[in-house]
Amino acid sequence: MRIACTPTALLKLFIVGALLALSASAAVSVEDRLARLEQRVEALVKENGDLKKQLGWKGSGPALLPSVDGKESKLSLGGFLQGQAEFGHAADPRWAGVRDRFFFRRARLHMAGTFAEDFDFKAELDLQGNTLSAGTGQLARANEIFINWHKYDFANVRFGQLKPAFGGEALASDTKIFTIERSLSSDRLADGRQLAVGVMGDLVGKKLSYLAVVAEGNGANVSANDNSHFQKSVRVAYTPIATASDKLTLALDGLWSTDAGVAKSDFGFSGNLFSGQRTMQGVDLVWTHGLGELNFELLQGTFQPTSAIPFRKFHAEGWQATAAYYLVPAVLQAVVRHEEFQPNTALENNVIRTSTFGLNYYLKGQDIKFMLDYLDGHGPGSTTDGGRLLSRVQIIF
Repeated sequence: MRIACTPTALLKLFIVGALLALSASAAVSVEDRLARLEQRVEALVKENGDLKKQLGWKGSGPALLPSVDGKESKLSLGGFLQGQAEFGHAADPRWAGVRDRFFFRRARLHMAGTFAEDFDFKAELDLQGNTLSAGTGQLARANEIFINWHKYDFANVRFGQLKPAFGGEALASDTKIFTIERSLSSDRLADGRQLAVGVMGDLVGKKLSYLAVVAEGNGANVSANDNSHFQKSVRVAYTPIATASDKLTLALDGLWSTDAGVAKSDFGFSGNLFSGQRTMQGVDLVWTHGLGELNFELLQGTFQPTSAIPFRKFHAEGWQATAAYYLVPAVLQAVVRHEEFQPNTALENNVIRTSTFGLNYYLKGQDIKFMLDYLDGHGPGSTTDGGRLLSRVQIIF
């Protein structure tokens, strides 16, 4: 059979073949596009479901999202919990009359933010009262509250409820110290937060830092000054070495105050209230080397009570030395501390000595941390001192 292939017939066949090829190619392209679109829709549905879970929205109504009324450029919410269990004797006077117990040492919530105009702020609430005493019905109270102007690194100006510029251990963060409790000398000779104004900054390429605070001098959550005088404190720290494996910091500080009825325990004041003049000095050193850290602090104070009770003038001092080392890097840390506190250096047999042996387990850095400390304490004439076991779980959120 013979087929005639004229030029016209060949052209028709070419056109029909080209159209069939284009049709097949378009069909494949559309199928690919549809498949890709389906994959993207599935990814968006999954992402939308994950976002609903994070927001806690169950789909029963419109999602309620918090809004910010201010004009700050950044706003954050956070806090931390420190739950404790304690057993044993009174290792030092802070546990006098305290039995075995479970309690929250600190339970804090805060709101912090920054403005584009070089201001930042923080308002923190403590739901537990921040006390070691065996109190009942502890009420929530303000803790760290401040407004800070940070335009210049060499001179931040801060107003609020601040710690005085005295005592390296006292100024260290509650969530980062190596032992569950600070040393007795830090608790007794240093002061806590109070309404104040402070100036702080870094100099000489951040090798030198300073902090100066003028405060009312009569404790936290007290807006009435106990007299017309102000407490003054200054701290200067120098860091000659700062490398990836080594850091050495040496600091000197001092505090001067004229008080009228300020709470001060273990010094023999009537009702544990001090009125008179105080002059305090301190020196501390922190050395970090590889997996280990060593810190030492010496605090001294001169008291001149208006009532001349227990003496017209006397001196007190205390020191602590702490060594910490990671047995497992960033996970398990061993801590050893020895401390001594002498409330009156003029009296014999007036020294309280305590040794602490601890382990810290960092499940997720400082955010989830377990601590265990055994305190072996001995005070002059005490019949209830001795060993006390402290344990803590810390959550930062």
